[in-house]
Amino acid sequence: MGESHGHPDLSKIQAPAQHDLAHLGTMLCSLCILLYLLAQESSPEAQAEVPVLLFPESHSGLKRQKRDWIIPPINCPENDKGPFPKSLVQIKSNRDKETKVYYSITGEGADKPPEGVFTIERETGWMKVTQPLDREKIPKYTLYCYAVTSNGDSVEEPMEIVITVTDQNDNRPKFTQQIFEGSVVEGSPPGTSVMQVTATDEDDPNTSNAVLAYAILSQEPKQPQDNLFTINPATGVISLLTSGLDRQTVSRYTLTVQAADMKGQGLRTTATAVINVSNPAGSMEPTGSPLTTHVLDTASGIPAQGLLLRLSRLENSNQQWSELRKSYTNADGRCPGLLTSSSQLKPGTYKLFFDTGSYWNQMGQTSFYPYVEVIFTVTNETKKLHVPLLLSPFSYTTYRGS
Repeated sequence: MGESHGHPDLSKIQAPAQHDLAHLGTMLCSLCILLYLLAQESSPEAQAEVPVLLFPESHSGLKRQKRDWIIPPINCPENDKGPFPKSLVQIKSNRDKETKVYYSITGEGADKPPEGVFTIERETGWMKVTQPLDREKIPKYTLYCYAVTSNGDSVEEPMEIVITVTDQNDNRPKFTQQIFEGSVVEGSPPGTSVMQVTATDEDDPNTSNAVLAYAILSQEPKQPQDNLFTINPATGVISLLTSGLDRQTVSRYTLTVQAADMKGQGLRTTATAVINVSNPAGSMEPTGSPLTTHVLDTASGIPAQGLLLRLSRLENSNQQWSELRKSYTNADGRCPGLLTSSSQLKPGTYKLFFDTGSYWNQMGQTSFYPYVEVIFTVTNETKKLHVPLLLSPFSYTTYRGS
């Protein structure tokens, strides 16, 4: 008879080979792991993507191998808004299939000050943080985790856990001083270094949160042009951008400088940079000015440096003030060369305007007088005049000096 196509010949079926059984076992094992992972993903803790940390396998007689097992640090961001307690990691023992395992932790932040920052669920091994962390106070915590049986016998070697507090940009840069002062010789070429401003940031120096960038926000006065100076954004070194410095025109510049973290895109703060324009070596201060002034800060007993003043004359034709000179007081509180010749001090009415409000603001104080104007009359163009000003935040005194 012909061979039947409907029924297989059972006598020809052979027992599976040994390697086929092994392959089948591997497949079944993989399936079990997959089912376990699916079950884990359905739990609330797994949905929060909290990692599981297993105790390292112990090697009897080879204790030094424990050092080769590196437990990666657990990162926890500072200033977390919660809700708390918040799960960080689940600690598991490889022995939990053999016996009931109980977990505990010790160390800074657990049973040592500040106590209670970290807790662990005794039966599940879920380790949690209970409050916001501050990296600037404590950048990392070192804890030790234990796994024991119900009678207290250890089932694992203690495991060291490092919790690293990751940085947030929560610190504004701070200048090392509020007012920086430097000098540059008049007529200096572009590129001449003038001074350096510096700032610090308490955020993590290994992140962009503490990488500062410097900038110049403003320049006063803007003569002979604005943007006379430039600043290196990385180092804070201020240098001359263009030529044209003339001490007789402007003897002092005030810059508002800024430091911003995150390479200039983050939090920012400002300070003042005062630049004095000095004479070339061997040159002399202008002499023979028919009008001089001297401003003394009586609150501190020192000359008032960097105070803006304007000299104007009242024109008889239209009774309008015509500005003759704008200048700043030097380190001695004076304005050398306020007028270059006696012919400029013709008979008439003059006004010295002192910007006292800006001066006191620069010194970190408030003033009752936003400015002071001293108006005086010149009757003899050949006679020299000295108009001093004694200044405090709440009073001023002036008189005709010699």
